[in-house]
Amino acid sequence: MANTEQIRFKTKVCFIASQGVLKTSESTLKLNLSEQYILSHLIENHSTPVTKDDLLKVGWPDRIVTEASLFQVIRALRVKLNEKNKGDVIETLPRVGYQIREFTREEVDLTEQKANNVIRKVNKKTIISLGIITTIVFSSCAWYISPSQINPTNFLIEHENIGSNNITFITKNLEQQVDLRNKAKAIFSAQADKNQKIYFYKSHDYYSIAWCQIMVDTNQCKPRTDFSYKIAPDAWGKFVQNIVDNKKRFHEKIENISDLMREPLSIVYRSYISNSGMISKISNFYISPTGKSNVFDYSKVNFITNGETGRYQALSLSAESLTVTKKDSQFIATLKITPKVFHWAYQNNTNLSNNKAIIFSNDDNQTDMYKNNNIHYDYILVAQKRLKLILNENSGLYWLHSSRNNPLTLLPAEHYK
Repeated sequence: MANTEQIRFKTKVCFIASQGVLKTSESTLKLNLSEQYILSHLIENHSTPVTKDDLLKVGWPDRIVTEASLFQVIRALRVKLNEKNKGDVIETLPRVGYQIREFTREEVDLTEQKANNVIRKVNKKTIISLGIITTIVFSSCAWYISPSQINPTNFLIEHENIGSNNITFITKNLEQQVDLRNKAKAIFSAQADKNQKIYFYKSHDYYSIAWCQIMVDTNQCKPRTDFSYKIAPDAWGKFVQNIVDNKKRFHEKIENISDLMREPLSIVYRSYISNSGMISKISNFYISPTGKSNVFDYSKVNFITNGETGRYQALSLSAESLTVTKKDSQFIATLKITPKVFHWAYQNNTNLSNNKAIIFSNDDNQTDMYKNNNIHYDYILVAQKRLKLILNENSGLYWLHSSRNNPLTLLPAEHYK
């Protein structure tokens, strides 16, 4: 019999160290290496408090990271361990470190467990088949009643310093994390003393990077030093060449205000790189309070550069409902976005070729979300006066430049703590 030990916590989550996974009766979740090392070390030393310095050495044995990396791992473990209240599993000991006290050790037969899993899968297929039939009957009208509920994504977040550059990697798995680390070192090792705050994000079909130069005394972004790019995987070399040649495109002011269009409360400037070249995009955001706490009407108009004239022309417009929340967020805050209206202004979606440019894929994804009435989430990564860095899983990282009248700018500072 293939027996192994598992640790059962009072939250009914089990940790199998030999496999590096957390299991419940419904699911299995693979931990990243830092999470495995830290959780195992806390269990091994359950009778004594473990200092932050010890956990930093254990969690990242081959490199030096800041306490922020440790805080991210502890926070991620609390979520994955189903802590309802902070300290249910991992206790914080002020000015000392952390400790796990309550758990039980059990032996589990992996052979039997595997067989049970097969049976569950067969039964699950039967249930799913019946569910699909029911869904087909009701799904055509159900989304009109209630938007499709999707939970916020749980990201793998790591931090690293290259010289005076502080780099944050945001991915969904370890393989993507390793890929981004290698790419970051190749680019920024030669720019190690730039005092930049850099964010990397990788999706399955694109890369996204955003950065700004920071003021040492305040640790905030210097004005007009923020950049953001979305890059097709096969165009990474073009992006690197732009960095090497220092061809960073920054936002230019464009006049697109008319009697029918009021001044936007926020503007986003983005550059998209594919094998067909680089295209700039500007988005005007309009954000209005609804009278409900932290709920806003949220609409935007997108413009792109015309390849022939170099001028901006309308691409699309959309309207959404925005709810700002910080509960259980991995970042400063989470933006829950409920779709209302989407419309192509540039050309009808059906006329887009299958080989569409990366810039069109953002809005094409939005048509699917609006068509299916899917709730989705954005995440605030950086927040300072009139400037925020936001992550959208479909469009990547972008800096939101806000006027003094933007309601998100006027939110009290304690909202972001």
